[in-house]
Amino acid sequence: MQDFYFKDIKISCCDLEGAVKKIIAYCKLNKSDYVCVTDVGNLVNAHRKFSGLKEAINNSFMSLPDGRPLSIFAKLKGIKNIDRVAGPDFMEKVFEKTSGTSIRHFFLGDTEEIHLKLKENLSQKYNIKIAGSFSPEFVSWSSQTNEKIIQMINNANPDFIWVSLGGGRQENWMRDNFIKLNKGIMIGVGAAFRFYLGEIKRAPYIFRRLGLEWFFRLIQQPRKMFIRYTTTLPFFIFYSVQEFFTNNNLKSN
Repeated sequence: MQDFYFKDIKISCCDLEGAVKKIIAYCKLNKSDYVCVTDVGNLVNAHRKFSGLKEAINNSFMSLPDGRPLSIFAKLKGIKNIDRVAGPDFMEKVFEKTSGTSIRHFFLGDTEEIHLKLKENLSQKYNIKIAGSFSPEFVSWSSQTNEKIIQMINNANPDFIWVSLGGGRQENWMRDNFIKLNKGIMIGVGAAFRFYLGEIKRAPYIFRRLGLEWFFRLIQQPRKMFIRYTTTLPFFIFYSVQEFFTNNNLKSN
């Protein structure tokens, strides 16, 4: 699998099936690592504002191309074997592929109520092993709390740790803590638990394929999404024009 770099930020050249196949094979090696699900917002913020976020994305095992605009841009540049890999789709496909196996899952972030709903849904839909879950307070943690969380994960001995701490925060946390795991792949999925449960509605498939999911979410959450999109999408368009006339900068991983 290759990576291409947009403003020196890594994006993995993969589609959903290829990404899931690779991460399941990798988790069987019993290593510790992490995966970023990189959308346009995180890409722009990593370039413009947060060098730590850029470092977290570039040091990840994979940086999945979440957001149709990213995969469209890559294809216009002649980059092959890439399509959108949205966090909720990736998570559910991993559930599907690991159903009936010994692979274990741990859920970190969001609320206890969401965890209960998620576990109930998964027990009805799939035959997957849930190693545990933890819902921390959504504040900055002390070093003691952080070590407690790591110890909890290690004691549960999961293969996949699904991290829902919010874009930016979860990437930095995974970068700083994956090395403390005995084993397991951390995957930062943002609000994927809620998307999976239908607590937040996803755009219809045609909107997603046309790269218009942002418009659906703007209608759904106008105040929140207006601020997010007006501070990222114009920059992405501008950067895309710049990057279109540079080399693809492909690297094998």
